[in-house]
Amino acid sequence: MLAGLLAACRGGDTTQGEPPATPVGAAATATPVPPPTPNLAATATAKAQLQSLRMPTTEPPTLDPALATDHASVQVAIQLFEGLTEIDEAGQPAPLGADKWEVADDGRTYTFTLKGDRMWSDGTPVTANDYVWAWLRAIDPRTASDYAALFYPIKNGARIHNERLDAALLGVTARDARTLVVNLEEPLAHFPRLTALVTFVPLKKEALERFGDRWTRPENIVTNGPFRLLEWVHDKQLVLERNLTYPGFERLMPRATLKIFPDDAAGQVLGQFESGQLDVFGTGARFEIPPGDAERILGDAAARLTVRTAPQSGTLFLAVNHRKPHLQDNRVRKALGQVIEREKLLKEFLHRLGTPAIALVPDGIVGRDESRWPGEDVDAARAAFADAGFPDGKDFPPLSFAFNVSPQWQQLGEYLRQRYQDTLGIELKLEPMEWTSFMRWRRVEDWPKDGDLVRGGWLSDYEDPYNWYNLIWDSREDPSSFNAGWKHDAYDEVVREAALTFERAERAALYGKADEVLASEYPAIPIFHYASRTLVDRHVHGFDPERVLSLVRLKRVRLDEER
Repeated sequence: MLAGLLAACRGGDTTQGEPPATPVGAAATATPVPPPTPNLAATATAKAQLQSLRMPTTEPPTLDPALATDHASVQVAIQLFEGLTEIDEAGQPAPLGADKWEVADDGRTYTFTLKGDRMWSDGTPVTANDYVWAWLRAIDPRTASDYAALFYPIKNGARIHNERLDAALLGVTARDARTLVVNLEEPLAHFPRLTALVTFVPLKKEALERFGDRWTRPENIVTNGPFRLLEWVHDKQLVLERNLTYPGFERLMPRATLKIFPDDAAGQVLGQFESGQLDVFGTGARFEIPPGDAERILGDAAARLTVRTAPQSGTLFLAVNHRKPHLQDNRVRKALGQVIEREKLLKEFLHRLGTPAIALVPDGIVGRDESRWPGEDVDAARAAFADAGFPDGKDFPPLSFAFNVSPQWQQLGEYLRQRYQDTLGIELKLEPMEWTSFMRWRRVEDWPKDGDLVRGGWLSDYEDPYNWYNLIWDSREDPSSFNAGWKHDAYDEVVREAALTFERAERAALYGKADEVLASEYPAIPIFHYASRTLVDRHVHGFDPERVLSLVRLKRVRLDEER
């Protein structure tokens, strides 16, 4: 996922209709009645209220899993819907809605056997046909899903989406109510990992067909996840209640209230957390603790106990235009990376969380070995620059650095400009652009023709080497990723072989070879790996943002009875 796109509401569903101002189930009029005499039931209700999590969010553009791409939408959707698999603590796909799966000898056919205890919130069973219908809908170009390409590995997926082939020809069928058969275009070892994404969840056909664009309203939506949507008051709050048809629902907290704030309301969110109106500051993805407040909190022994820092599976890097003759020498590219003081850059200039990135690929991705990559070394960088024909920067043309307008990226540019001048004797020109202009500039001829360096970044959609080594650096993917023009035949060959390899050790070895090529060729310049920070009240347990997109599974959260 291109870093920064989560901040934009891509493909949001703006046609679903405004959520009701009155909570579902509330009567329009009511006759006053005396309050009930306190009893055990009332006590249980009071305890249930204490067992409710209060957390901030921004307004989700959609709760439709096929259209959810922004963090707010996905964070809610994963509480309402679950698919065939999930990612376990070891980072591997594990059964969730499926009891098991089998792979045919040719690696092209997956057969999933569904669990018999999975129910919709209306009490009807989840069937294989619910998956088939949802996947056909997601790949249909009329749905306009930004993540339709995730279904391209399935037979006819790309042709359906790009050539308007009948969606019914997608290679997925229901052999019976509990057996889902998926036929792929070619072997794909990480396919079960894809089915853990919210885009692959089943949907209740009858609800969508009956209510159309209004199917995600609380009174209409039918879900199969651990929570159901009780209330959605536009620009105010969403309320999730545990789904009584979900296996083991008794262990779930009764309710979660997601209070809606504007995008720029980090200060307001912090104020409500510190005053006890919120139990958490958030997942760390939507709101960042202001630097001054972070220093204050970290300096307070009691407040410091609420701080949670989590690494993210992602890297901020400088994409390099390999069409430029002066940037085609890997010695030049390595030198541009080796002079950067990443720790100092993070703390003194960017004032943000993160860890220095020596390698392009983040920790947790199979094949990565940071020890292969050139570390920070100004003397080695100067020697490499001289060996490439540019001693002390002589005869090296001025470089340009393009980035989207932001105080943080302006600081990055100013640091690089001074650092490159001081260490390599070269000039760097800064080219800030508004976001829409920046994205358009990267997609047209301006970047290949005129650009040198551009702010780039990638956040894992899923923690598998394919999502990095194949989707970013394979030359056939380059035009749709960073359009940097880097091509290495041996690299392409090894990552394509790895994508078809099922044996885990062999697959890891192949991606290790790919990592060796990246470390040697240095096609882009790594800067830092992302991290998130949030605040969690001490009565809240299990509120742990994941490495991928900082999502939090509320089914894992537990609350103390006494706050």
